[in-house]
Amino acid sequence: MWRRIGLCLLMCMLAHAEIEKIADPREREMVFMWWPKVAPPADWVHDRDVSYENHINMFVPKGENFADSPAIMYARAVLFDGGDTVKELERAIRDDHAGFLQRFPESKVAEVEAVKTGDGTKLRTFSFTPQSKGQWELVAYGREPSYVLFFCISANTREALEKHRAAFVTMVASYTSHDEP
Repeated sequence: MWRRIGLCLLMCMLAHAEIEKIADPREREMVFMWWPKVAPPADWVHDRDVSYENHINMFVPKGENFADSPAIMYARAVLFDGGDTVKELERAIRDDHAGFLQRFPESKVAEVEAVKTGDGTKLRTFSFTPQSKGQWELVAYGREPSYVLFFCISANTREALEKHRAAFVTMVASYTSHDEP
């Protein structure tokens, strides 16, 4: 029964952008997830179990598993139905940076060249660089009328980040908006 209800709910939701809307029936509740629809780059695969566990569209290099992969990527959409995604985007960027710096206080966060989606929308992109321990990351932020978008590559070394940077750009470029950003 939950599966039929979830399917009906998914079909009834209006699509503003290429957002995958997933309803995951659990024993006592329905869990809703929103993922920017992206294609895994060559040599990367979608990790369904980890994606559902974390409610984020997660990818790992082929042959790797999430727990010990040298790099992972994800695409996430946060719903702000009826909200002001211009304001919410700025808040999301601030909060994301603060959270990263709380986990890795010696890290540096710097805005870098924008990454483009498939329709040419430039996404504000930031590098996260640890000074001692932590993750090397690139995060591109965007928005749709009802969503704030996050696209991330996270690596355990600078070399792993550089090795997979092109795959990250390819993943972001596979996303296409259907409304004005």
